[in-house]
Amino acid sequence: MPYSRKIKGVEYKLYKDEKEFRLYHPKQNIKNDWREANTGDWIQTDDGQVTVVIKRGVLKTKNASDDFIRTLLGMANCERTKDLGGEPVQDIWRFGRKNWYQKIKDGNLSSSKRIFAKYIASGMKPIDAFMKAHENTKSLDYAKQKTKVLLKSKKVRQLIDKEIELLLNETGITKSYLLGKTKDIVESEEAKDSDKMRAIETLMKISGMLSTEKKVDSVALIQEFTGFSQEKLNAFKAGVLPEQETAKLNGKKV
Repeated sequence: MPYSRKIKGVEYKLYKDEKEFRLYHPKQNIKNDWREANTGDWIQTDDGQVTVVIKRGVLKTKNASDDFIRTLLGMANCERTKDLGGEPVQDIWRFGRKNWYQKIKDGNLSSSKRIFAKYIASGMKPIDAFMKAHENTKSLDYAKQKTKVLLKSKKVRQLIDKEIELLLNETGITKSYLLGKTKDIVESEEAKDSDKMRAIETLMKISGMLSTEKKVDSVALIQEFTGFSQEKLNAFKAGVLPEQETAKLNGKKV
């Protein structure tokens, strides 16, 4: 019996050789050179197995772009992979032992990652932060792809949190200050019920009572329960105290 696996609702098969394949597909065409195969084509691997190309695509890097195919045996670079074969793999989205995704996500905190975290903490949009931290990057698609991976890295997120905490402490916005402001909203008789519910939800997020599956970026969370935009953070860095800024926002003289 051929090896079978269902991926996103579609069943794919891997046959040990062409003889077994012909028992099920006697007239199906097989591409002789897997490097030239397209999505949906049946191919014969270098060790004689027969399987279908789940996807053919283009892998773009800063300096080049290479075609690749994805099968039940994993990813294969059509230009650089020497041989395609072996056992089926669990992670069909990877090249070799450790793919680029894991290298970026779990890798050491390089200087560029630290710079990226600082820019994020200061309120810069993630894509812009990546482009600024990697000045040689010209492709926006490449930046989007790498930014998405970096933001899933626990190490990077912890670094961003630390940078935000340092920034807020420097400007007088401590955790106690933030919690106090949120508590004031909850206890205010003038606050709307919707504002109170939002404040309560924020307190729950801070205390860890809500599910961690719905991760909240620190910048977004800070802005959510303080209303502090990037412009306001800039005002704080310029020497305006939180109480003064709040008064200005409410139209009061300071």
